[in-house]
Amino acid sequence: MVVIGLDPHKANHMLAAVSPATGIVAGTHEAASSIEGMERALLWGRQFDAERVWAIEDCRHVSGRMERFLVARGETVVRVAPKLMAGVRRSARERGKSDVIDATAVARAAVREGVECLPAARLDEQALEIRLLLDYDDELVADRSDTQRRLRWHLHDLFGDLGIPLGGLDRSVWLDKFARKLSREPQTARVRIAREQIRDIKDETRRIRALVAELETLVGRMRRSCSRRSVAAR
Repeated sequence: MVVIGLDPHKANHMLAAVSPATGIVAGTHEAASSIEGMERALLWGRQFDAERVWAIEDCRHVSGRMERFLVARGETVVRVAPKLMAGVRRSARERGKSDVIDATAVARAAVREGVECLPAARLDEQALEIRLLLDYDDELVADRSDTQRRLRWHLHDLFGDLGIPLGGLDRSVWLDKFARKLSREPQTARVRIAREQIRDIKDETRRIRALVAELETLVGRMRRSCSRRSVAAR
């Protein structure tokens, strides 16, 4: 197991991986607070141990985004109150940037207090499944929207203003209408691309609908499970 201490800042975060058994720092890493930076930080943290806890100094105005990012990816996050690190910081003897010392202090304070005793955030297996599917649904919808935007331009260049209503390119009636119209045109590169885009949109729409149905089933199952636990607890 490894405990990864995180000293959060607005522009970047400093991380230190500490062994709970020895308190020795296995590595440090500085990451930008952007999505790309957080993704690199996650990859860095996963190299140490399959079992890991991310200990974050409890200053949610700058750490909240990182916490949500980690929890959404199945990681376990504990919050460390700043007062718990005062003694650890005073006893630190490492030379170097104070941010590194602070990140190490967060991890060591979590180890000292016991990670199981600190406020923790994690998704159970079912909740993580739903979160991953929701993220994938967002990706599919974004990809389809990009394809629809490109198709609109091709159709406009080919036929002028066709009066396509908002959301029209989500619907088979409009897609089939344009597919028939395009099939009667000379098969130029633009026409062939537009026909391929229509096929892609229809395929993506089917996948999105299937995913939504799966999500509705999972959410319903989770609600029934929560309801049963609530009744049992009374």
